[in-house]
Amino acid sequence: MTKPARLTTFRRAALVLLAVLCVAACGKREWPIPVASEDKFRWRSVEIQRAQGCLILNCELSGNWRNVDTVKVLLEPVGDGPGDGCASCPFTPRTTLSFDPGSAGLRRDMNRIAITACELDPQKTYRVQLVGFNAFARIAPVASELVLSAPK
Repeated sequence: MTKPARLTTFRRAALVLLAVLCVAACGKREWPIPVASEDKFRWRSVEIQRAQGCLILNCELSGNWRNVDTVKVLLEPVGDGPGDGCASCPFTPRTTLSFDPGSAGLRRDMNRIAITACELDPQKTYRVQLVGFNAFARIAPVASELVLSAPK
């Protein structure tokens, strides 16, 4: 083998070795996997105020409250009208309102969330439940206790 041929063979071998070392040094990288015990939250309390045709929900969260993404408000009117539920029947929501981060009716302040749900009948009693969705889709949604809100 001539000197230039050996030099070319050596360069190829060096490049292959360098490529193998680079791939081996980088290692396998994956997206982080959420740990439920560290990343989940829960509803500590839900209080309701009424103002005309609106419900104002003042909520406090515990756990990793920073991971709250979307909040859905499940509403069931209670009464004698068509489509109304009864206070002692199983909860069957008739309306679902969705509040994403940045929605006009959703305000956040640390571990507190205030939600304003309007265009409701001010004369109706409502059963209300909140469902919070985690920023990590692998963690199951978290439902609040069922709360009853009667008109003033």
